[in-house]
Amino acid sequence: MGRTDLDRDTDRATVDLDRAAGALVGLAAGDALGAGYEFTRPGPEAAIGMVGGGAIGWPPGHWTDDTDQAVAIARVTAAGVTDPSALDLHAIGQGFLDWMARGPRDVGISTGAVLREAGTPDRLAEAAARYFMANPRDAAGNGSLMRTSPVALAFLGDDQAIATASRAVSDLTHGDPLAADGCVLWGIAIDRAVREGRLDGLREGLPLIPAARRDEWARWIDQAEQQPPATFTRNGFVVTALQAAWAAITQTPVPADEPCRHLQDALVAAVRIGDDTDTVAAIAGQLLGARWGASAVPWRWRRLLHGTDPTDGVRLDVDDLVQRAVLTVRGGRPDALGWPSAAVIDAPGEPHTWSAPLAGDEDLLVGNLPGLVVALEQGVDAVVSLCRVGREQVPEGVEHHAVRLVDRPGAANAHPRFVIADAAEAVETLRAEGKRVYLHCVGGRSRTAAVATAILARRDGLTPAEALPVIRRSLPEAHHDVFGPVLPI
Repeated sequence: MGRTDLDRDTDRATVDLDRAAGALVGLAAGDALGAGYEFTRPGPEAAIGMVGGGAIGWPPGHWTDDTDQAVAIARVTAAGVTDPSALDLHAIGQGFLDWMARGPRDVGISTGAVLREAGTPDRLAEAAARYFMANPRDAAGNGSLMRTSPVALAFLGDDQAIATASRAVSDLTHGDPLAADGCVLWGIAIDRAVREGRLDGLREGLPLIPAARRDEWARWIDQAEQQPPATFTRNGFVVTALQAAWAAITQTPVPADEPCRHLQDALVAAVRIGDDTDTVAAIAGQLLGARWGASAVPWRWRRLLHGTDPTDGVRLDVDDLVQRAVLTVRGGRPDALGWPSAAVIDAPGEPHTWSAPLAGDEDLLVGNLPGLVVALEQGVDAVVSLCRVGREQVPEGVEHHAVRLVDRPGAANAHPRFVIADAAEAVETLRAEGKRVYLHCVGGRSRTAAVATAILARRDGLTPAEALPVIRRSLPEAHHDVFGPVLPI
């Protein structure tokens, strides 16, 4: 199966792209969540939050070397690649070396040794192989497994290509074939999560593992499903790290009322295992995000997430991760409107320009995409966008949050109740901080009405039927046609 279903700019592709973006955003979320607990073993009652700190003293939400290296890979895959033989390993290797030259706060022992010895991209795999020969007990670290999601995204639908590319990228820094095996298995699981919306694809990678190690990997997977997650605490080793992540995912219940909250619950469970908490949670986050989507990563985490580009040191945030993931899946091509690369995205055919306060709060404006210009002129401090927005459409200094809420027929979010409530929480938090906020979608009808209804329900106790006339004072064509069944929030 090829990637044509995801390349086409269709409603179905829009939903799948949320899951594709989730593979990278989920990685960063798990990484930053676990960073504050690295080399500790949080007790079962300890509160787990994206608080930063830890052995390295990370700022809250700052991702670590796990995401740094994935970003270096995604910088290359986002340019578009159609075949493993065309994957620019030289550019990926140079990205790793550039990152190393910038003096990262943290780097794995084996990865650091290989990068320091190689010096140039063309010598990386050779240096990794030598390190393995000299240190056979240390070369199968978890450092390639934690960054493998961009490779899977580049070759969705082609198992052999995922396997070939995963091994090639792993081999740049990890000479032990066990490390590459883990990347192959996780890559196939990510593929199934993104394309088919399921979490049970791990064993489908076993046929791509050399026969001599296949049964052993099957046994290790069985152990992860059968033994308590706390069993897998010595998780600097790729096998134990995979087992820890898989145990956290499979042994964390999926909530019946809001299944996508499984992402949060399982990441907390991954951190509670202890030891290499950022990496185990990053590994788990790749697969959880691929299944539940970037929209399942709660706003309170997305708001904090940040890091720097390994090549040039430019600050990156969630929007940059989404951009690289989406372009990777789309073969380097933006969609018909230019998203996610365009500086500005228009609303073609939209006849109205709406931007008006929501009743009862002069500092909460609601409107549509054309009204964004008006809202900015009126001095808003924060923008919550429920649609695609250009990368330069909201100026620096104005806090911006993009929310993945889809309302086209046949393409609604898998978890709209969660997304709407999460967006309402974002608006409420920003207002509580004293910010003047603009909430909008493209037309100011369905999506903005849904989130505004959630806000009015929480703020004033209004039912959806009571809220709609209130919203229509600001947005005359607001309706609940799409999201009515999931309201009130």
